[in-house]
Amino acid sequence: MKLRAALDGQRCSFLYNFSAMKGDVNVFLVALALLISLPLGAEPVSQLHPTDYVNDFAHVLDPSTVAQLDNICQQIDQKAHPQIAVVTINSLDGADIESYSVDLFKRWGIGSKSTDRGVLILLAVKDHRYRVEVGYGLEPILPDGKVGGFGREAVPLLRQNDYNGALLLLVSRIANVIAQDAGVELTGTRGPSQPDAPPYQGLSAGTIAVLIIIGLIVLFTPLRRLLFYWFLFGGGGGYGGGGSWGGGGFGGGGGGFGGFGGGSSGGGGASGSW
Repeated sequence: MKLRAALDGQRCSFLYNFSAMKGDVNVFLVALALLISLPLGAEPVSQLHPTDYVNDFAHVLDPSTVAQLDNICQQIDQKAHPQIAVVTINSLDGADIESYSVDLFKRWGIGSKSTDRGVLILLAVKDHRYRVEVGYGLEPILPDGKVGGFGREAVPLLRQNDYNGALLLLVSRIANVIAQDAGVELTGTRGPSQPDAPPYQGLSAGTIAVLIIIGLIVLFTPLRRLLFYWFLFGGGGGYGGGGSWGGGGFGGGGGGFGGFGGGSSGGGGASGSW
């Protein structure tokens, strides 16, 4: 009788513990489902805080590229006074990139509050979307059509996952427009694409004939000595001087990032995908 009572007690205890454990499992499964349903890598605008001109939240840029981009943005800020912000994120969390960019632009205050001369370049890597948001004050020199052309130029690089090259191209194109309008010079920007050089086709028959005649004159006329000395000691001054490669590299002139100035945007610019 006592044994049966003990067994019944153990059975009730097991059933109670199993029921409690089952409830815990259900709670765990619900929590796991909610966690899985959240978009991975999403960055709400409210959680993004600028630390420099270039903010690589998606971690897709090389340190050397970040340094180059920072330098160009710093030159624009110091020499021409507009501000350029470069941002990479993983996901838009279902938001459209235009609204996201306007919100981020406003929260960060890119550009001066008095002039609204700012630009935001945003890449949403996992969404394969980009946006160039232009502040009110720069819309006359950076209209939607021009900015859209810069974006289309960067698309082939983005499709190759060359985020470094794409952002360097976009920042350089925009910075060059601003610098030209302000009458200042920049170092370290990427110039416009150059057409391929025509293939070398050799010397023409006329050029060869002229060279032969000059050679005969030098060899068989009294002028040969005069021409010899002219080529030896005159000849345009040899190879002296000629300038040097330089241009300041990526020095930037000091100062660093001092924060954005309170500018705003009304939706001007261009968006695209790759």
